[in-house]
Amino acid sequence: MTDCLELLAQLPTTYVFINPFKLVAFVLVFTVWTMFAQWVDKDTIAVNTYRILWNMIVLGVGAAAVAIGLLVPMFVVGFLLFLVANLVLMIVYIVHRNKLVAETDRVLTREHFRRIREEGLTGKKKKKTIEVKERVRLTGADHEVVAIPEGDIEREQYRVAQDLLFEALWRRAASIEVSPAGQEVAKVAFVIDGVPTERDSVPRQDGDNLVTFCKQIAGLNLEERRKPQQGEVMAAIGDNKHKVFVKTDGSTAGEKLTLRIIYDEINYKVPDLGLNPKQLDAVVTIKEETNGLILLSAPRQNGLTTSIYSFTRTHDRFLQNVQTIEYEKELALDNVTQNIFVPGEGKTFAERLLKLVRADPDIIVLPELREREAAATAARAAAKKQKVYVGMIANDVFEALGKWIAAVGDRALVAKGLLAVGNQRLVRILCKECRQAYKPDPSMMRKLNLPADKVLYRPPEPEFDKHGKPIICQACQGTGYSGRTAIFDWLVVDDGLREVIRRSKAMSEIQGYLVKKGGLGLQNQALLKVLDGVTSIQEIARAVRGSRSGGGPRPKPKARPAAQPGKPRGGN
Repeated sequence: MTDCLELLAQLPTTYVFINPFKLVAFVLVFTVWTMFAQWVDKDTIAVNTYRILWNMIVLGVGAAAVAIGLLVPMFVVGFLLFLVANLVLMIVYIVHRNKLVAETDRVLTREHFRRIREEGLTGKKKKKTIEVKERVRLTGADHEVVAIPEGDIEREQYRVAQDLLFEALWRRAASIEVSPAGQEVAKVAFVIDGVPTERDSVPRQDGDNLVTFCKQIAGLNLEERRKPQQGEVMAAIGDNKHKVFVKTDGSTAGEKLTLRIIYDEINYKVPDLGLNPKQLDAVVTIKEETNGLILLSAPRQNGLTTSIYSFTRTHDRFLQNVQTIEYEKELALDNVTQNIFVPGEGKTFAERLLKLVRADPDIIVLPELREREAAATAARAAAKKQKVYVGMIANDVFEALGKWIAAVGDRALVAKGLLAVGNQRLVRILCKECRQAYKPDPSMMRKLNLPADKVLYRPPEPEFDKHGKPIICQACQGTGYSGRTAIFDWLVVDDGLREVIRRSKAMSEIQGYLVKKGGLGLQNQALLKVLDGVTSIQEIARAVRGSRSGGGPRPKPKARPAAQPGKPRGGN
């Protein structure tokens, strides 16, 4: 008992074993580090840099600094190392992020300190909450409606996306491309009715905000900035809903964003495409055939895939087994099995097609063929028992037929199974609200073999109000056109043509036979659209350029004043 009392007597009279001043200094630096870590997590998204990488760096350096500060025996040395490590980390990140943003958005600079002096540390004196509203209802990849964010950075991203998407939908843009053009600006371009149209550039920060926001709602990887990524969202104004495909690509200049907007073409069937009544009757007759091959062709960017999908939708997909093989699925087809072929997986396209043929579907759709062997397989399937649709890039029916004969390599097989060859061009439809009637030059009409007294239509000449401001048609936003339709050259393969194909030794023999027979030519079909007031002579000249059936030099479109969303026609 005496020994125990002596030991107790030797204990210190105070129970504080840690120097409180050292503890406060350590906790203070640690608190600053935690606040910095939270800021980095949000800031990396705002400046479009590598969020996960920087979070790992901040966490790793912070953990190492804490360990050094606690384990080094001499507090002064350990604390200084702890402090220096965190300061270096902060300086490195701030230098990195300041290089990625405009000068007005940089931190710890002379300009930044000036703003702090004028607006206060939090900027509450002049800073107001960014006002944004939902102009376009967006539904993300998670099928949830995108709500208006709370944070200022996220609200700014939301605002930029809302403004651009609303303008694009109002102007009927089929695609939007946002690409960096230096450190200060990002270029924005629309494709409206097939015509590329540049709009005003936006600040680079707005472009980066748009890329980040669209990637986020489309469920793409925010950290991946080099490899291409694809996703999709929904955009709606009122009851008009549109699927929007989101695609990003990396480059040395920065990340490029492409938004492709889907309109009514998602539900098109053959009668919606633009075939004339005689061509429609021919298509209906061919549709009743249980086997045979229909070759559809067009130059690139002229609606070939839309037409192939429309022909597919025209069939009864509940009673018939319809299957496709595609390199890339453009759109989802209801009640159609869409098989996606990925090159380099060990099997060729021809082998995949042969496997599908043996499964015995009623209809096989091939929007694109890249292998010669696959063409022969498709031709044999069509000659025996299956209906086959094939898409091909070609300027006219003659080129399409020649390419198909060369790909199959057997004229007798081509002749046996081929039902029809189609070629198409997309032309813009004149705006019914502002198109102008006119009497064309009689000599020109005679050259085109058209009635000399026929009244035609064209886009209106620019008009201005009494203040000199352009009067903009709200139906077409000043372009003179609203929407597009297709013109078709349609060749039905009859017994006479089959015999010519079978015995011919050169494509010139087949072409000579068809020219003598008459009835073909994109220009002839296009002029019917002009006579009906659907489109203009100028648009036809632009669209059929490159076709052997007619056309001329491509005219330069007149510069028209740009429309502003919501500005009424003729308003002040």
